[in-house]
Amino acid sequence: MNDLLKKLLETLQAGNFPVSGQPTQASGIITPSEFLQRFGITSFYHFTDTRNLQSIKAHGGLLPWSQIRGNVVAPGGNDWSHDADAIKGQDNYVHLCFLPEHPMEFVARKDGRIQESRFLRIDPSVIHTPGVLFCPDVANKSGVEMMDLTAAVSEMDFEVIAPAHKWLDPSLFERKKRACKYELLVPGRIPLSLISGI
Repeated sequence: MNDLLKKLLETLQAGNFPVSGQPTQASGIITPSEFLQRFGITSFYHFTDTRNLQSIKAHGGLLPWSQIRGNVVAPGGNDWSHDADAIKGQDNYVHLCFLPEHPMEFVARKDGRIQESRFLRIDPSVIHTPGVLFCPDVANKSGVEMMDLTAAVSEMDFEVIAPAHKWLDPSLFERKKRACKYELLVPGRIPLSLISGI
């Protein structure tokens, strides 16, 4: 008997099926609060050049690229990445990372676009913003799909981000290397009240 039929039979025998007229809930649904608790996430991060800190304060928080284009002292991205963001509609989001390191920050420093970087801590409650999206890699990379929370939990390896894991464990190196690229995309402005480290 194939697994799907076996599972269906077990569900019917246990009586775990919806009564007519009641909404069903997809398996794997998780709330933002459950997500934060399950994976021990206490903050998200946004990297920027310290030369941008006054501008962030003046704008009352972090704004998506589409709203600040041309008004940034030291943009971390290059023209290619900004164009790629615009093509994919990602320039309407503030890009956050799950860890206080990101390969794009390293590249921006190496290329000289960022002189002195600062990882701003973002309150985890930002995940409750309607329309947040998750990316399992650098968001504007070709072929990378954005997903909602439920899909992200099943597709992305958040276990390795949990604080219980030791970063020096060599067996986790490749998993952590991938997790460093994960991004949370927040539509619109992130207010100063949710940002620390400025």
